[in-house]
Amino acid sequence: MTAPPLRAGAPGSTRAIVQAVSVSVLGVLPAFLVGALAVQVRADLDVGLGLFGLAAATLFAVSGTCARPGGRLVQRLGARRGAVLAALLAIAALATIGTASSAAWLMAGLAIGGLGNAVAQPSANLGISEFVTERRLGLAFGIKQSSIPAATLLGGLAVPTIALGPGWRWAVAAAVALAVLLLVATAVGGRDAQAGPRTADPGAQDVGLPRGGLVVLTLGGYLGSAAATSTGVFLVDSAVASGVRPGQAGLLFAACSVLGLVNRIWFGWLADRHPDRSRYLFIANLLAGGALGYAALATGQAVLFVLGAAMAYGLGWAWTGLFHFAVIRDNRAAAASVTGFVQTGLSLGAASGPLFFGVVAEHFSYPAAWLAAAVLSLLAALTIRLSRRMVRRSRGLPVPGLRRRVPVRAADLQAPT
Repeated sequence: MTAPPLRAGAPGSTRAIVQAVSVSVLGVLPAFLVGALAVQVRADLDVGLGLFGLAAATLFAVSGTCARPGGRLVQRLGARRGAVLAALLAIAALATIGTASSAAWLMAGLAIGGLGNAVAQPSANLGISEFVTERRLGLAFGIKQSSIPAATLLGGLAVPTIALGPGWRWAVAAAVALAVLLLVATAVGGRDAQAGPRTADPGAQDVGLPRGGLVVLTLGGYLGSAAATSTGVFLVDSAVASGVRPGQAGLLFAACSVLGLVNRIWFGWLADRHPDRSRYLFIANLLAGGALGYAALATGQAVLFVLGAAMAYGLGWAWTGLFHFAVIRDNRAAAASVTGFVQTGLSLGAASGPLFFGVVAEHFSYPAAWLAAAVLSLLAALTIRLSRRMVRRSRGLPVPGLRRRVPVRAADLQAPT
């Protein structure tokens, strides 16, 4: 049985997507705002590259550790109440960062932000899963995952407009004001999504994923996230080290964020337009393209640096919407819980990636760190392909290189891998 046609203006779908984008932005904004303000923050607080990488990793380390219990909590609370909780934690995190007088306080603020992100991502995915119909699910997740480049865009614009004038603390204060506005809009905007396991679209196939395939897929997300998140944290500082002026580096950061935002939405739209194509292969190819982008960044040459930044954002960091889409499409009845599972890998990768990158950059060089990111992205592409083979084998679908074939279940034909 195939999914029913999309009902134009499905009740609550637009509100669910807007809420998902808003809460997702708040979940990651503390980390990427600090990354964009790296030059000013490091100078003010006297933080070295290695320690700054550790500070930036704090949010994602806490988020990854708390992702699974956060997902289970949101599954009980519902999407709107989970979003309100995430917004409150984001406000507390930004306020702590904006008043930080040392690296320790900076990390404390980012740790609070990690708690918020552990709740924000399951809340966003649950809202989309409950209200968006099957034929537009890829587009919805593409829009939702545009929240990450949106957060980096806000951070990039904050450099030339605020940080280089009144100062970086005023840029954080502006982010607090934005978070308060989003909190009010979320708290008063509509009803709670129904808590507990349910499937929004009666025609959707909820075939699930084998445990082993899900674990390997989470590992691939870990590797890809480790490579990509370093771009959001260190691109500005790396550009300045390559001879780019701070204001221009901030604008490059913002421009790449726009490219990443557009591509995430476009890739989600393409996934909906071609439901018979494998989403996992699409993800793997994007990660391979991102590896080429990181290698271009490693050259340190102006033209190749700009090209590499565009590829890193437009390809190597544009796969996360498809990643969430691929997992949630097969597990819509427990969207928040399965989000908590895979978000563990994504968040821990986002934590360890900048930490590893910062240490390599400090002890060797930025080019060496970008080459390490290229290797991680390539390994992620290979791991995603391996997880696809495991999923296909578990469903009795043909696996390249294997002659043995077993009967195919009808439900599996509705969930191409």
